[in-house]
Amino acid sequence: MSNKIENMFSNKIVSLSTSADDSMTIREATFELIHDRLFVVGQISKGSTTNDWALGRPCAIAWSSVIDFMIFDTESQYESRIEIAT
Repeated sequence: MSNKIENMFSNKIVSLSTSADDSMTIREATFELIHDRLFVVGQISKGSTTNDWALGRPCAIAWSSVIDFMIFDTESQYESRIEIAT
């Protein structure tokens, strides 16, 4: 894993899509090897789940399942983009 990719997520909000209809947005994203699989791990970000029921919970997404990702500077930037989309 290159430092460029790892540093790209540093102090950012990352929205990871695993299908056309499924995504998760996390903060404090880092890469971890778990049982020989690479995961993006972090905490669920504000606005990522309905009524923020999982806000701040630890989460992990298998990097091999990610089809695309977007990076935001702040949670408020992410939320404003979501408002535009709805």
